[in-house]
Amino acid sequence: MKIYSIVITIAVILAVIGGIYFFKQYGEMKRQYDDMTGEIKDCQLAGEEMRGELDYAQEQLARINESSSILSLALNAFMIPGDSKATAIGSQESAEIENKIAYLADSKDRMMAQEHWMDFKDAKMLNSLFNFLRTMTDNINRTLELK
Repeated sequence: MKIYSIVITIAVILAVIGGIYFFKQYGEMKRQYDDMTGEIKDCQLAGEEMRGELDYAQEQLARINESSSILSLALNAFMIPGDSKATAIGSQESAEIENKIAYLADSKDRMMAQEHWMDFKDAKMLNSLFNFLRTMTDNINRTLELK
């Protein structure tokens, strides 16, 4: 009888130790599950936020595209007969335009813009200015097509 009580006591002690171990493991797994669930929710919120920002950016690009199309149509709608001449070009603005042209990403666009700007700057003819403006609107339209 004594052996049975020792065996039962050992079995109960092992069962209690196993129960404590499995209870701790359950607590750890539940904590990890809750952490992962929280991270998933955070990622979903961030994804929704990014989708909102992407939609806003696409909306802005669509507006820019519309404005660029209107500007392009307006520039192509008429020519000035006899090619009128501008009286003066602001030197500060001219330098700023040349500086910004130098930072155009596409080298072909940069060369065309520089050429048309220099033509206008040298001749001061409005048709040269319109050529420069057409070049810039074409650049905008090509850039917007890449999206």
